[in-house]
Amino acid sequence: MEGAGMKLGVITSGGDAPGMNPCLAQIIREGQKRGHEIIGFEGGFRGIAENRCRKLSPEEVTLWYQRGGTCIKTGRFPELEKESAQKKVAEQLRAHRIEGLMVLGGDGSFKGALAVHRMFPELNIIGIPCTIDNNVYGSDYTLGFDTALNTQTTYLDGLMDTGESLDGRVFFIETLGAYDGYLAQSTYLMGMAEFAVLDEMPMEEEEIIRKVLQAREEKRSGSIYVMFSESDGKHRCLRIADVIRDRYNINIKCSILGFSQRGNAPTARDRLMASGFADRAIRAMETGVKNQYIVYRKGEFQYMDISNASKKKVFDWHHI
Repeated sequence: MEGAGMKLGVITSGGDAPGMNPCLAQIIREGQKRGHEIIGFEGGFRGIAENRCRKLSPEEVTLWYQRGGTCIKTGRFPELEKESAQKKVAEQLRAHRIEGLMVLGGDGSFKGALAVHRMFPELNIIGIPCTIDNNVYGSDYTLGFDTALNTQTTYLDGLMDTGESLDGRVFFIETLGAYDGYLAQSTYLMGMAEFAVLDEMPMEEEEIIRKVLQAREEKRSGSIYVMFSESDGKHRCLRIADVIRDRYNINIKCSILGFSQRGNAPTARDRLMASGFADRAIRAMETGVKNQYIVYRKGEFQYMDISNASKKKVFDWHHI
């Protein structure tokens, strides 16, 4: 109930994302201000199962707002698919008398939280979408996306300085984002790439090569930039670059942003959004909002039933 102090747990789960730390810091500060005890479990669901936890205090979080990653660690816990692991997590939460668990992560983390809730029905689950992939169903925005995009943009700015000084080069740039093309498509929408290769619109190798050749023909000066989404992690851009070099003797350079894109200090936008998500999470616990995750949709924060998180977000080609 609003105004009554509760014992609340918090975890960061799955891949880390810039924005997790400022969100944690705001949960801790706002939570204590409103009379709640915040218990952090280190390393996600595995940390709960292994009873790695501590009470979090506002005094320790001052610098968390400016740090990337997550100060309470994160990780994946595939064992959570098994009922025995779900029961163990539920038992630990029950033993600590946790009334509500805030889960900072993506769709897989929310699915795991729902499984734990089935073993511990009294536990309230509130999810906060944190992933640089920006792929959580129902939300226009996820924490970490803006920082990852700014890291990518800064990288491209530097690359284009040298690219525009030497005519005729071709640059293939692979972003993170798994099978979701929001990061790669954003660069195209900003006018920084000739086209983007995305899983949302599969493109055969020969079509990619044709588009590269066409772009070189049409662009009289400077270089060509092509974005690739990460996809299956096998670096398709490297293979296609080899084909073009061998077949056409074209100078092609490949850049893979990799995990550096998941780091760095959160941008101002991610810090502000983190504050909004944290505030809604605390209020959800206080007002009896049950088993929801928070989404940012059409300019405002809303709640969505956590069972929806497994749905595929519809890709918007013209607005990220």
